[in-house]
Amino acid sequence: MIAAAPWRLPSSCRRVFSLANNPNFTYCFCLRHSTILSDSSGSNSPSLLYKSWTSLYSINSSARSFASNGATVERGDGRNDTKRNEDRQTSSTTTTHNAQKNRATKHHHPRKKNRNKPFLSVRLIDESAARKTTQLFMQLLKENPSLRSNNGTKGKQPPWRDAQLLLAAEQALEFWAHRNNNRQQQRSNKQQRGGGSNELSRQLETDAQTALDLFAALHHFHNQEATLSAEDGMAVLTNGMYSHVIDALAKSPSIHHVNEADRLLRQFISLYVVENLDDHEVKSTLHDLGLPLHTDNDGSVLSMPISIKWNYTDKHHFPNQVRITGVMRGHVQQLRPTETEALLHLMIQLANNSSLKFNNTFTPNEIGYATVIDGYSRVCDGENAERILQLMKGRFDESDMNGANVVAYNAAISAWARSASQTKEKLSVSKSRSDAEKAEQLLREMWSYQGELLLPDVVSYSSVISAYATCLDQPFGLKRGEELLTELEGLAEQEGSDGLKSSKPRGGGRHKDGFQLNSTVYNTLLQAYANVGDTTSAEYLLNRMMALHTSCLKEGGGGPYRNVRPNTRSFNVVLNSWVKSGTREAGAKATDLLRRMEDMSAAHKDRINQPDIISYNTVLAAWSKSAGHDPTSSHDKDVVGKEAAYKALELLDQLERQSYRIKPDVISYNTTISAFANAVQTCESGVSMAKEAEGLLIRMKDQGITPVDYSYNGVLLAWSRSSGGMSSAQHCESILRSMKHPTNISWSTVINAYAQAGGAQEAAALLKEMEEGRSADLPIVVYNNVIHAWSRSSDPNASKNAEAILNRLESGSNGLKLPKPDIISYRLTLNALEHTKDPVKAYRAKSVLDRFMVSLRTQNQPLSTANNQIKESIQSSYNSVLSACAYTPSNAGEQARSNAARILVEAFRDINHSVDITLGPNQESFAMFLQGCTHLFQPDSSERMLLIRSALQECCEKGLLNAKIWNKFCSVSSVEDVQSFISAMDMCDGSRFEDLPPEWSRNSVQAI
Repeated sequence: MIAAAPWRLPSSCRRVFSLANNPNFTYCFCLRHSTILSDSSGSNSPSLLYKSWTSLYSINSSARSFASNGATVERGDGRNDTKRNEDRQTSSTTTTHNAQKNRATKHHHPRKKNRNKPFLSVRLIDESAARKTTQLFMQLLKENPSLRSNNGTKGKQPPWRDAQLLLAAEQALEFWAHRNNNRQQQRSNKQQRGGGSNELSRQLETDAQTALDLFAALHHFHNQEATLSAEDGMAVLTNGMYSHVIDALAKSPSIHHVNEADRLLRQFISLYVVENLDDHEVKSTLHDLGLPLHTDNDGSVLSMPISIKWNYTDKHHFPNQVRITGVMRGHVQQLRPTETEALLHLMIQLANNSSLKFNNTFTPNEIGYATVIDGYSRVCDGENAERILQLMKGRFDESDMNGANVVAYNAAISAWARSASQTKEKLSVSKSRSDAEKAEQLLREMWSYQGELLLPDVVSYSSVISAYATCLDQPFGLKRGEELLTELEGLAEQEGSDGLKSSKPRGGGRHKDGFQLNSTVYNTLLQAYANVGDTTSAEYLLNRMMALHTSCLKEGGGGPYRNVRPNTRSFNVVLNSWVKSGTREAGAKATDLLRRMEDMSAAHKDRINQPDIISYNTVLAAWSKSAGHDPTSSHDKDVVGKEAAYKALELLDQLERQSYRIKPDVISYNTTISAFANAVQTCESGVSMAKEAEGLLIRMKDQGITPVDYSYNGVLLAWSRSSGGMSSAQHCESILRSMKHPTNISWSTVINAYAQAGGAQEAAALLKEMEEGRSADLPIVVYNNVIHAWSRSSDPNASKNAEAILNRLESGSNGLKLPKPDIISYRLTLNALEHTKDPVKAYRAKSVLDRFMVSLRTQNQPLSTANNQIKESIQSSYNSVLSACAYTPSNAGEQARSNAARILVEAFRDINHSVDITLGPNQESFAMFLQGCTHLFQPDSSERMLLIRSALQECCEKGLLNAKIWNKFCSVSSVEDVQSFISAMDMCDGSRFEDLPPEWSRNSVQAI
């Protein structure tokens, strides 16, 4: 072992070289500069490090005597103190537990009257040194060297008995626990790295596991020492080690680490109680506090030791409210407010225990209470959050003063705001509104305590505005949010006047800007407008933000609106509102707004409102919506259809040209592909649009972007809609075969392409292939597409094949777990039966209708409460049965025609008398019934004319008569019958449809 001369060391080394004789610095100094400790091989393996520590004793005598009585150490400020240890006398009658406790105490700390020894925890350690220390102890744990007691000899002591090495281990734990404390560094890390937040989380988890591994090794050696006699054993674990490992575990995003932090924290507190109470008080006190006893150990690796070494000059690393609050934050991150509250009550119990020394260090402060409130806020539990707030308000028993502060109130308001914004599945509209109102009640309560310096701030108002803006009771919520925004603007303008001046809020926590508004407040309302599709209000508010910012700049950049400036998110929210509107002008409006963003960003030369990739992708989505609108019904100024698709392509070209700043991503290309897929439906040149969509796949690859499933599915959709016949469908299948992992949507789209082209056989073959090679259950949409293919097929057996698939779905077959048929399954099957030439198709259609109604009645929801969409499906199903009856083949047998006539009358009666579940008959129902009566009953039959007249009269009373129905009636009736019907209605004299009363057709659509 060779020590380098000071003048040959780096300046940073020479600066601290004078501290080499200080045992507190020797280890860190040696680890940081390998020139001091090295061997001939230059290796830094754990085994050589282990040997280095045995050689270190021969270099520095003060290092060997660090733990001995009377050793003199140098403080960081240059003062010298003497550490004296006195042996604790032990009675021969002491119990085994007390003997072990006293034995440990002898080595862990001096007597209580001489505890003021120096403790040096200087952060002279970097990651390399911390890692080497950790590796050393892990290697020692792996090698598990045997313990040697002195027994009067000068045997070598194990490394963990070296005070320098234990200090270094404690500093390593401190490094793993606190190296990410600098929030500014965390923010810069997030900006510099892609996915910075995830990177930081991974680092915190890794550091926590490293700290836990090091602590586990130290814990193992501590337990080994506990097996020795009172004279030979010594303590390894210290209060600082416990503190640092708890801090490291509490910051980890892993729930396992947080649980371990909670367990070690409770051990730490128990050890503190044991240390400070008499033996006869320990057991009862720990039982009352719900803390573990040493005798309760379950044999786990990190079981609770009898005692540890306590350094009473380092109060910060004792169990206290700071340490407990850190673990509480860990529980909050895991969305476990119940465990967080349990630790709060533990702090209160410890603070109220007068037997404990320094029990005031456990008294929970505002941060502790606010942490619990925040925990309930994150799980949208406003009720429990306010309960903790009430507990906090009464924490000063000796006075009537409110014990809560602004932070706690804001956290409780946020809890009610989050509760108000839950989805309809979890919350009723009235409950959502009530929660928003409770958030405002807390805001008003803060105003009532203005004399106690609980003045609300912009955060308070922002949370209440968010509560109303996101609650389910709209438009009430938006209106109330606008009123609160106006109130906040007035307060911001008044701030600084005598009426609103206040000292620093008690307990702190009020926002530094007071009532000064910021973009976040306005963005909340912008998002609410976008959610309800109110693009007009969203644009108005955005324009107001821009006007306020411009006015502020004219006044020198100050005033109450100095923080109000539309940022990128503000513009993106309004852009997205145009996408959600889906209107014809969505693309053009979004593009205009994007240009304003670009101009404003260029004028201010900053990135606050600079368009990002989300902005451009949102505009592409707006053009995709416009591309789906038919240009034939458009005004000249509207850019829709294929023109909108090419506008999206132009914007994508722009992105590719300026890729030095913003590069198009996979979403950019997918959205443009979607624009062409939508344009296929609105133009005659569908095949050309599909080719444009497919060409974008090649462009993606040229740009180094790998197409994803959504990319291919968009191209498949374009070809399936292209009306290119079998050639387009076959091209769809070739693209499907080129995909590495086609999804169910991919297969279903190709099946639909064959359905549109009349290729039912090919669609059925694809379904069979999917069933044979599937790795998961197929969705119902795949089966519906095949049924749809058969419903459009001219195959004589098409209806039977469609019905066979429905039968399989109802009963299951071949051991396959098939999905249950839905409304669309029955509707498509009825459509197939409606167009078949089967003589008994009326009977088959009525059978499918009956099964459909049974399937609906087996659902939990009564049909009378079904929504209009379901009722319209039922109405359409009845019309399909009426159509099947009305177009029963003329060459069907007498029995088949008679059954069809009976089913026709029964179906029309059911649809007419079940208005609560079918919406009643519509124009199509009356037209099909008249056609059926004409086709199935004898011309001279009185029953036929009676049925036709009664149906026509009801049709006129409902205002559903149109020219087609009236002409049909006139064609099958004699002139006398027509005049008789008109006279009976006593409404007009003429027999032409134009002469009929307009009331008879008030609800009709002339073209059926």
